[in-house]
Amino acid sequence: MKPLCQLTRNTMIWMIVTILMVILPFAGHIPSWIYALALLTIGWRLMVHRGRLDFPPGWLRLMLVAVCLPALFFSFKQGSTLGATVALLLVGFLIKLLELYQRRDALVVLFIAYILAASVFLFNQSIPMALYILLTLIVITATLNTVYRSEQESNFWHPIKRSALLYMQAIPLMLVMFLIFPRIPPLWSVDPDAGQAFSGLSDSMAPGDVSRLTRSAEIAFRVTFEGAVPVASQRYWRGVIYDQFDGRSWRRSEQAESQFFAKAALRQTQTERYRYQVIMEPTAQRWRYALDLPQQVPANLVRNRDFTLSAAEPLMQRSQYRITSALDYGSWLLSESESQRYLQLPASGNPRSRKLARDWLQATADDQFKFISRLLQHFTRRFSYTLEPPGLQGDSIDQFLFQTQRGFCGHYAGASVFLLRAAGIPARVVGGYQGGELNPLDGSMTIRQYEAHAWIEVWLKGQGWQRLDPTAMVAPERVEQPAQQLFGTESGFLADALLARASLGNRWLQQMRWQYDALNYGWHRWVLNFENEQLNLLERLLGGISVLKMLMLLMIPAVIVLLLLSYSLLSGRRSAVDPVERCIARLNCKLARLGLQRGCGETVTDHARRVAEVVPELAVEIHEVAACYEQIRYAGNASEQVKKQLYKAADRCYAQIPLR
Repeated sequence: MKPLCQLTRNTMIWMIVTILMVILPFAGHIPSWIYALALLTIGWRLMVHRGRLDFPPGWLRLMLVAVCLPALFFSFKQGSTLGATVALLLVGFLIKLLELYQRRDALVVLFIAYILAASVFLFNQSIPMALYILLTLIVITATLNTVYRSEQESNFWHPIKRSALLYMQAIPLMLVMFLIFPRIPPLWSVDPDAGQAFSGLSDSMAPGDVSRLTRSAEIAFRVTFEGAVPVASQRYWRGVIYDQFDGRSWRRSEQAESQFFAKAALRQTQTERYRYQVIMEPTAQRWRYALDLPQQVPANLVRNRDFTLSAAEPLMQRSQYRITSALDYGSWLLSESESQRYLQLPASGNPRSRKLARDWLQATADDQFKFISRLLQHFTRRFSYTLEPPGLQGDSIDQFLFQTQRGFCGHYAGASVFLLRAAGIPARVVGGYQGGELNPLDGSMTIRQYEAHAWIEVWLKGQGWQRLDPTAMVAPERVEQPAQQLFGTESGFLADALLARASLGNRWLQQMRWQYDALNYGWHRWVLNFENEQLNLLERLLGGISVLKMLMLLMIPAVIVLLLLSYSLLSGRRSAVDPVERCIARLNCKLARLGLQRGCGETVTDHARRVAEVVPELAVEIHEVAACYEQIRYAGNASEQVKKQLYKAADRCYAQIPLR
């Protein structure tokens, strides 16, 4: 028999399953060569277990470490520090497998496995991942159970059943703790997504940037309205202002950054206001999205002079906030420096477009309104709207207006602002999203990357900033129809999300997607951002919060759980009698009628020898019972065959005992 400290065959199998389940969720967040390392270490350890290889010598393991450390450095040279830390822990986790032999080695590996399983939530917090990690924790605990089992305990599935039962017993207490205990902020913070690529708008916009987002079905943010919902054509979600043009791309200016916390002054409006909650996905940007125009914002956000919302730090984790917006525009403020900024153009370039603006201005007698009308009417002639516009080089505005005349919203917005500024009219490009899909199951609205949009704002004398959407002149259906319906026939639409594209036009798949989105939204709102809802929920449940009520809410479920656990243990102790001991006790009861009961401290073998001397006709059966009992209890042979032999011998002996 193997020493107790040596790992059994079942333990090795469970250990390998555990390692595979732990490293699988990190796909896409760690270098691919770490999976090659996993195959190497797991394969080597399996060959050792089968006796075909020896454990690698210490110098070979040190060499492997010496190779992996520089590889990690170069893999994460420009990446996330936290990702590099998790990858380093994974490398050590895998290399430890090459010296996995005794119980203490297995304990080290399993304790690291618990840490790595929790680390997955730094990268993915979805419902499927949470369920997967729960299953992984059950498997890790089952493996921990097998570490303390001997080779004779051959039931392979017993540890997983026992582990699952432990987690089921822990669920009630976990729910109580989740509900009651406040979320304590960490003593220090790290940037979990530093170096990670994010989908969405950036602080610059070049021709084709916005159209590329239509390839993605990733969620930008989710919204829940408290009351009325604006119609599709009014859902302009403001994000960032592009006010500087370098001849090729539009950018957010340094002046805008320097006025980052300068509050905007809005004209009071009498139009209907919309109050809503936003759950925004990470963007690594400081701006936040809101329905045009935000009126009331939370304390941790600032409404800037360009009507955008900003936070002090980039958004690296999913965030939740409440906003009140009004659809009516209005701001009388435009300083001299701002006017110059919103008239900025490169000193040269795009001469045909500049001449076109001067000609229009002369033809309209410097009338702003007539000039804008002429501009919008111009796009209704030979221009077309497409997700795959031709490339532009050199004087991009001239090429678009006079040659290609095919483009996406970014092309029309950029060209319009250029013409307006060339005519001396302050204007700017606004980047954000337009539209949103309303889920009929829970009333939430999902805004995805393919709904990214660009429009313009123009300063009009006597009216202030006004929104114009040149795209609506070329393709009015863009602001009136859902993006899925509008772009569904375009080859580039959802090119990077084939499953989402497959659901277009399929009512059954769309219904399934709505159900999943509703479930996912509830998960993000009530689990990942529960600290924002906890206080209101407790007040509704308890009718007010006090120390006594909180203690009662904590103690009552705890007492119930302890009572159920105590009952389970006590009832289990009464019923879980060893069948072998029950058989021996039954036989001893009948022998007691002859005065041959087993004495205190007397072994089964000594008792059998004494019975055989007094009743010789029982000698064969009683000695067979004693021999089987010794094999089961002391020789480690607890097979079903030996147990059956003991039961049969005891039955024969029981039947032959004379009655006196």
